[in-house]
Amino acid sequence: MSTQARPLTSIRNAVRIAGQWCAVASLFVVPLNKPATNIALVLSVVFSLLGNDVRQRWLVAARNPVAQGALLWSGVLILSAVHTWYTTSVLPLAGSFVWACWYPLVLGSLLQTSQWRWRALAAFALAVGLVMLISYGMDLGLIPQRALAHSEPAMRNTVFKEYTQQGVALLVLGSMALAAAMTTRSRPRKIFFSAVAALVLINITSVLESRTAYLTLVPLLAYWGWRTLIKDRVSWRSVLTVCTLAVAAVAIVWFTPAVRERLVVSVAHEAELYVSQRTPTSTGIRLELWRRTLPIIAAAPVFGHGLSQWAPLYRQSIEGLPDFNAFLMGHPHQEMLLILAEQGFAGLLVYLLLLVALARYIVRLNRPERDIYACILLIYVTAGLANCLWDDFSHRHLFILLLGCIPLAGKQGALQEVS
Repeated sequence: MSTQARPLTSIRNAVRIAGQWCAVASLFVVPLNKPATNIALVLSVVFSLLGNDVRQRWLVAARNPVAQGALLWSGVLILSAVHTWYTTSVLPLAGSFVWACWYPLVLGSLLQTSQWRWRALAAFALAVGLVMLISYGMDLGLIPQRALAHSEPAMRNTVFKEYTQQGVALLVLGSMALAAAMTTRSRPRKIFFSAVAALVLINITSVLESRTAYLTLVPLLAYWGWRTLIKDRVSWRSVLTVCTLAVAAVAIVWFTPAVRERLVVSVAHEAELYVSQRTPTSTGIRLELWRRTLPIIAAAPVFGHGLSQWAPLYRQSIEGLPDFNAFLMGHPHQEMLLILAEQGFAGLLVYLLLLVALARYIVRLNRPERDIYACILLIYVTAGLANCLWDDFSHRHLFILLLGCIPLAGKQGALQEVS
């Protein structure tokens, strides 16, 4: 190597390291602030491209099946955008909706070792942990509530996001803590991580009171009951024990006064008000959204209406009706319905196949990564039953950046770590 080339190599190596820290920072700020998330991601892309070994790093990242799956879904969305352009002369590609699928590739080009990936996950856990502590401080009166909480009581004890977004992030934190507690051999660490998971559960059930979080707790409790008792060995006694404890845990959560009020009493009351008076409650709005999305799907069942077309079609269907503005939403609050409306059954088939492929890939990971990403997938699928996570910036970036930290599985991952 020439004398002149050495300073340039050192500079590009420093740029690559700066990009790695920006990627870590993107995981820290994603549960906190949208502009900061975008800034960290833009810097990650720039530094990754300007750093050393750029071609080798991006080729390795491109071999990650998760990055490939995200790029495939990006291709589906681009084709759907072309469909929209063909029918409306508008190409809806200006925002980050489609391009967010490239982030696993970007993060994969920077977080190529387990050390960097764990730094990113730890940064995310630290940010959400701070949010949880502030939330407890609000509930105890030690920290003032946001001004929004006075006009919208459901926003009590929320810090930077609204209660659904904060609840989902907390569920991921609790799953990470339990995964760490299950694998560590240090007793103090096991106690610490178990305590974090317990604090998350208490915060969700008694402090935050998010119905989406309550709903998502059910499969998570079942999963962790299974993991705690079976530990890779299946017998009829372990299955019976897990089922019994899972039912008991769900019953305890279900009959918690706050949970029962939010999930049973309020939902039934809101649905009754919608049916009898078409009152725009949270449940009533969802029922209206789902009811009016079905004809939209039926009008173009195979390939859908194209990217970003649900909103104008839904607006047309309710325009002029009583409480028009109260029922006006940007998405149908149900992930599969949005895909069916915009990409049709063809798009939904690709989407479901990608989820199945992701699940199969996660099974090949070592623990604790296997448990962490299995829970992330459970959270995503369950929360998507009553929300459109992919259409929301905070939800979308939270999940796609967490997937960007997923390691290469099996022998390929081991070879990458050695190299």
